[in-house]
Amino acid sequence: MTTIESTAVKPDTTMLPARAATSPMAAALRQFARSPAGVAGAVVLLIIILATLFGPHLYGVDPLDIAGAPLTPPDADAWLGTDYLGRDILSGLLQGGRATLAVGGVAALITIVIGVTMGSLAGFFGGPIDTALVKVTEFFQILPPLLFAMVLVTLFGQSLVVVTLAIGVVSWPSAARLTRAEFLRLRNLDFVKASRAAGGGNGHLILRVVLPNALPPIIVSATLAIGVAILFEGGLSFLGLGDPNTMSWGLMLGQNRNYVLDAWWTVTFPGAAIFIAVLAISLIGDGINDAINPRLRKRG
Repeated sequence: MTTIESTAVKPDTTMLPARAATSPMAAALRQFARSPAGVAGAVVLLIIILATLFGPHLYGVDPLDIAGAPLTPPDADAWLGTDYLGRDILSGLLQGGRATLAVGGVAALITIVIGVTMGSLAGFFGGPIDTALVKVTEFFQILPPLLFAMVLVTLFGQSLVVVTLAIGVVSWPSAARLTRAEFLRLRNLDFVKASRAAGGGNGHLILRVVLPNALPPIIVSATLAIGVAILFEGGLSFLGLGDPNTMSWGLMLGQNRNYVLDAWWTVTFPGAAIFIAVLAISLIGDGINDAINPRLRKRG
């Protein structure tokens, strides 16, 4: 009796191209590139950053030097005119953008660090810790932020460092509430329980398990916090509480506010710079939200 052994024919896959795995970051960047608003905001913000970094060297006019007669309209000598002291407006915009963007970035970082710390602890542990931290958050939230920042700047001085810290300290409650809500939503999900059952401690669960999954809305909030901080700095400087020794867009607004009817250019150009920068950051935030939020992501 002849036994016939049948062997399964296996397809030859040696010549098939390997399918490259797509990282979440690469997928998010591709999705962000599909957002016209986000890309436009990124391009505008990049132009502003490059102008503030290299513009002062190329233009070659010190923003604190007297460049001409006070309140001179835009002309060939001063392209955007001069302010009430005769300082060049364009030079002030190029140099002042550094301080304004630095205040926005650092203050937003302070806001997110404080807010995420408070919110993650409250949302993860719950109970008495949650109750205590929520009370602290509510206390800061009911205080008028601008008034609170004015008090801090008045007490500790009008330096750029104090202004930045004041903006960060008064702006964190919204980030804390957002983070707390995300941690409350995530802490009882199966993957967190599995990590806890595998021996993960509280620090590991907070930093390595829950926080990475709560990052998408936090990143969007951080982006928008930069624009809020820039507006905050402009508001404080407009009220005369900015750093008088450091040129910024807000300081230009504040120092020239009394001449808005006689010399429109002294406040129009700094105000337009703040508006464009904040608009660009807001558009970037929308693009990031579309890219990393699966509920809003447009699949093509």
